[in-house]
Amino acid sequence: MRIGISIVLILLSFNMMAQSSESDTSYFHSPRKATLLSLALPGAGQVYNKKYWKLPIVYGGIGLSIYYLDRNLKDIRYYKKNLIALQDDDPNTVNETGFNGTLLNTIIDQRKNWRDLSYIAIGVVYGLQILDANVDAHLFYFDVDRDLSLSVLPYIDFANRNTTGIQLSLNF
Repeated sequence: MRIGISIVLILLSFNMMAQSSESDTSYFHSPRKATLLSLALPGAGQVYNKKYWKLPIVYGGIGLSIYYLDRNLKDIRYYKKNLIALQDDDPNTVNETGFNGTLLNTIIDQRKNWRDLSYIAIGVVYGLQILDANVDAHLFYFDVDRDLSLSVLPYIDFANRNTTGIQLSLNF
């Protein structure tokens, strides 16, 4: 893991040095590079695209998914331990929950489903951040100007007083 992080940091620092030595007009923003950086380290493609505000969203999504994964794994172990304590004939082991075997099996199955969803959520967040980095890199040179706007205004026809509505005005 440390090797991958250090390689990404070296690539980012090399990229920053290359950008500072070239003029802005000759610099090409590569969608491939953004995608590869996001594959290597989540959020690195967003940094390459200069969308720093997306980093907390990426790491928040991955962190939350990992938190729920850990929580479900702990719950599965806890309820399995209590199920074993209920089913064995050892008087030294005690079912701490007070649930019967059927209910414990149901709870364990539910936690396993949630565990699987947590794995899926980690994969989805990871995949979405890669896709986001790629799309942002493709739209890096897209011109967003003040002349591009959509206005929603009330509409009243003074010639015919019975006509009112909403007027959409698209400016290029």
